[in-house]
Amino acid sequence: MTSNTTLSLILLLLLSGCASQPQTPPEDTPAPITSSQSTDDSANTELTASEQLSSGKTATIETSQGRIEIEPTVVDMAERAPATGEEQAQQYNDPLEGWNRGTFAFNHFTYTYALIPLAKGYEYITPAPVRDKIGNAFSNIREPLSMLNNLAAGELKDAGTNLGRFLINTTIGILGLFDPATAWFDLPEAKQSIADTLAGYGVAPGPYLVLPLLGQNNVRGSTSVVSEYLLDPIGQVTNPPDTYYLQGVDAVDSFSDRARVYEELYRQAEDPYLYFRNQFLQGVKRDDHFSQPQQ
Repeated sequence: MTSNTTLSLILLLLLSGCASQPQTPPEDTPAPITSSQSTDDSANTELTASEQLSSGKTATIETSQGRIEIEPTVVDMAERAPATGEEQAQQYNDPLEGWNRGTFAFNHFTYTYALIPLAKGYEYITPAPVRDKIGNAFSNIREPLSMLNNLAAGELKDAGTNLGRFLINTTIGILGLFDPATAWFDLPEAKQSIADTLAGYGVAPGPYLVLPLLGQNNVRGSTSVVSEYLLDPIGQVTNPPDTYYLQGVDAVDSFSDRARVYEELYRQAEDPYLYFRNQFLQGVKRDDHFSQPQQ
């Protein structure tokens, strides 16, 4: 048995050792949707989450992991005369819409019949505290990659934070299962992706692009996703098939946080493709705005 395989087995044993009895199975009925903004009009209390977001209200979705608040984000990405509602949704130039809609439909089928049931099963057999520790461990593994991206972006302070967090959480935090860097040393996360670095240098996001299984993105972000997969630290410290097992657990753990929200919003959206597209584009526009130097 190689040292890399031994390391993987130790990590898996530590994660499984934190487990307790399975949680109560998640309810099959839709979670209640509430708006965080009060109103005198009682009809507004019956708005769906997508309608609340489209009307400028924050929607709160109740999930098995607690309340998740989603900000209203449907906006036009083009520099045109002001528009509202569906006019905004139609103004964005989507040159890859044919490919995107087909891939979006494929992804929805795969999510519905494979990934979402898998994510729910993972939630059922893995208590929330254990899922939290697993997420911590995988986030810690990516600290060196964030450090390299922060160095490339000239963010030396954040790069130092990444290094400090990795050393502290890997040792005191037991391979990243715990986060003493935040709790004891006041070193908050300083995540930085290749896409963030490119955005900081003014690289345009490019057209909206839906990737098979990986979901929505754009050309800039897709380049980042592929590059970071090739540079994934898990693949650098383990060998197949251990690498694939760990990457699979990582993917399911990450997806489980979004599965129920995706189901709820997809069910309520009149055109799910346009709705999710505009949500993503608004996030890109917001992030790019804050990544630019302020005058």
